[in-house]
Amino acid sequence: MTCAVIRPIFSNPPFRGVSFAGSKSDCTMELRWFQAVSPSYQYQLAYNIYYSTTKEHVFSEGVKFVSLDPMKNSGSILGLTPGDQYFFAVKATCYEGSKNNLSQLPVDTNGFSIYSEGVLLSNISATDMLIPVSDINTFPHYGIVQVGDELIRYSSVDFVTSNLVVATGGRGYYDSNVRSHAVDGYDGYYFENPLVRYFAGFEDDNISIIMEECKFSWPSYPYTLADGYREKTTDILTTDFSENDAATVGFPAYDFAGYHRTDPIDVLTGDCIGSYIGGEQYCADGYGNIGHQVRGLSANNANNQRQEVLLSTTGESCVLFKRMWTGKTCRCMDSSRETPEPRCTNCFGTGIVNGFQQYFNPRRSDSRIMVRFDPSVEDLVPQDAGLESTFSPNSWTLTVPAIKDRDFIIRFKDDQITEEYRYEILNVTRNKMFLDAYGAQKMALARIRKTDQLYQVRAFRNTATMPQSITTTIGMLDGPNHVGIPHLHTLVISENITSLSQISQESGVSLGHSHTIINGVVQPSLGHTHNIILP
Repeated sequence: MTCAVIRPIFSNPPFRGVSFAGSKSDCTMELRWFQAVSPSYQYQLAYNIYYSTTKEHVFSEGVKFVSLDPMKNSGSILGLTPGDQYFFAVKATCYEGSKNNLSQLPVDTNGFSIYSEGVLLSNISATDMLIPVSDINTFPHYGIVQVGDELIRYSSVDFVTSNLVVATGGRGYYDSNVRSHAVDGYDGYYFENPLVRYFAGFEDDNISIIMEECKFSWPSYPYTLADGYREKTTDILTTDFSENDAATVGFPAYDFAGYHRTDPIDVLTGDCIGSYIGGEQYCADGYGNIGHQVRGLSANNANNQRQEVLLSTTGESCVLFKRMWTGKTCRCMDSSRETPEPRCTNCFGTGIVNGFQQYFNPRRSDSRIMVRFDPSVEDLVPQDAGLESTFSPNSWTLTVPAIKDRDFIIRFKDDQITEEYRYEILNVTRNKMFLDAYGAQKMALARIRKTDQLYQVRAFRNTATMPQSITTTIGMLDGPNHVGIPHLHTLVISENITSLSQISQESGVSLGHSHTIINGVVQPSLGHTHNIILP
C-alpha cells in the first residue's frame, strides 16, 4: 500500500515530548507530556512512552506503554525499583483507526496499554499469508504488525493454529519492503529484531529525555518492628540538657521584698536613693520558722535572678525556635540519600517533619526570651553575585532554656513588632559557676538571608497580654497494621486572637511530629490533619 507518512503536529513545535518526570516517593513515577494533534481526521492520536535505566537505550528498548486518550497528557508508572535512575521519553504517534485496533491491546496496571508482541514460531517467505506467532491471545482481532523492517496488515486471528491471517495486499504495507523472515531475525539481507510487534504508528521525531530517581521514602515505608516509622527517638548529635532545664525552669522570680523591696531599675535610674539590693527569702523548713525571713539564697537562683534583671534593662526580647533532633523522618530523605533537601518546605532542611518548635517562655507574657547583643561590625562584602551583607554578632542569655547549635532566633525592630532578621545559632558557650551551676549561655549568631527557607517557618511573635493554651481536634496517625493512633496538638494563642484566620504558627509536638498552621488551617503532615476550634 502506498501512503504518505502522517505525523502528529504541535501548536508550539519547540515544546514536544516529555515535559515532566517526578517521583511520588512510593515507587510511582508521574509523567507529563506536551499535547499534540492529528493532522487528519482519518488518523487517531496516541502517546508512546519510553523509559530505561540507560540513557542510550531509551528508544532502542522499544515502547513500554501507550496512552490511547489523545486529550490526556499525564500518567503514572508503578513498580519501579527504588534508588534507580530512570530516563523517560514520550512520542506522540498517529495511526489509522480503521486499520489498527488499539482498543483491544492488553492494559497494564498503570492504566496504559501495551503493544502486543510475540516470537515468530517458524520461518515465513515473502509470499506467505499466515504469520505463526506465540502469545497469539494478546493480539487484537485485526491490525498491523512489524516483522523486522516489514509492516504486515492482518485481517483476523486464528487462535487455534496461532496464526495471524494476512489481509489482501497486506504484505509490505505502507510501502515497506517485502522480505522473508527467519525465526532468528534474518530477512535475507540483515539480522533484524526477531519479534513480531504490533505497529507503534507514525511518531513525531522529538528526542527529549528527562532523568528522575525513583524514590521510596517515609511515609510510604510500611511499619516494621525493627524501625517503626523511621522515627528517631534519641538525640545522639547534641548534648542533653533536659536535666538542667528541669532543675532550673521554675526558679523563683526576684521578689522585690524585704531589704530589696525596691525595684533595682528604680535604683539604677536614681528614682529611689538610700536602698540596696540584698538577699532574703522566706523559710518553710518545718522547724517553726514559717514566715521568718532568713538571709541567703540558692547561688544558682540568685545568679539567674540578677541576670534576668540585668537582661530586662540591657537585653532585647526575641522569639526562640528550637531545632527538632527527634521525630518522624521527612519524605525528602530516601534510601539512597540521608541528607535532607535544603529547600524542603516540609522539614526546612532539618530532616525531621516540621523541623523547628517555637519555645514559649512561661516567665514572660509575650513568651519571648531576653537576649543581650554585643556591639558587632556590620559590613558589605563584595561577592561574585554582588554586595553581601555580613553581620555575625555575639550574644548571651539566661541558662534556661538550653540553646543548641542550629536553633534560631527572631530579632525585632524598635517597635517590637516588625521582624528585623532571623539569626542562626552557630555555636554556644556555657560557662559554669561554683557548685556545678551554669552561669550563662554565650552564643555566636549569623544573620540569615531573607531568601532562606527558615523565613518560611511560621512564628507566633507575641502572646501578650494573656497567653492561652488551646488544643486541636483529635487526629488519627497511621499506626501498626494501619490502625489509627488518636492524638491532638496544643497551641499557645493571645487574647487578641478573635478568629481562626489570625492563627499562623507551628503547633506543639505530639507523637514525634507537629503541624504548620496557616491562617487557621492546619496543614497536613504524615497523611493526616486536625481542626482548630476557638474557645
